[in-house]
Amino acid sequence: MNDDVRQKLASLIDLLSCHYLDSHEVEAIVSLCMQTRNEPARTLAKNYGEDAAQVARYDPDGVTAFVIFTELEDYFAVSDTVDELHEQIIDSFDAPTLPEYPYDDNKFETVVDYFEWLDTQLLAHHPKYCLIEFGQSYTHDFQTILVLRDTVDQILALCKDLGIWAERCSA
Repeated sequence: MNDDVRQKLASLIDLLSCHYLDSHEVEAIVSLCMQTRNEPARTLAKNYGEDAAQVARYDPDGVTAFVIFTELEDYFAVSDTVDELHEQIIDSFDAPTLPEYPYDDNKFETVVDYFEWLDTQLLAHHPKYCLIEFGQSYTHDFQTILVLRDTVDQILALCKDLGIWAERCSA
């Protein structure tokens, strides 16, 4: 069972990082996730401080996602507004750039409308990528990550198997 979980975690971390991490980095994160699954509050406190240990007390099912998010934080775009989120997503790419957030010329009535517009822009400018929501931010922030479009189904299946909340940002 533990070997199966370790393998799924390793695959998930590799996919979330778009294969940028080497095997030693992936294994270090997997080991930390496994320690957290066995001793959540103690491991979180030791590695991230007492405030982080509260996650184990208030959201025991969220500790693995918390560790993955914290360790891969540079890969995430997190914000409490979609325009700030959009700026972070733009900064993820060198070229070609995505269009600026359309402050004066948008028909967004919901966040889903924005995510659908963004997905259209990604398909036009960076078709290999799409945005997913991953884990809980414990605030009202959007917690998203760009992943390779052809791996989304695999990522979502791994998350489901591991009990980690994740979903597509667009339909």
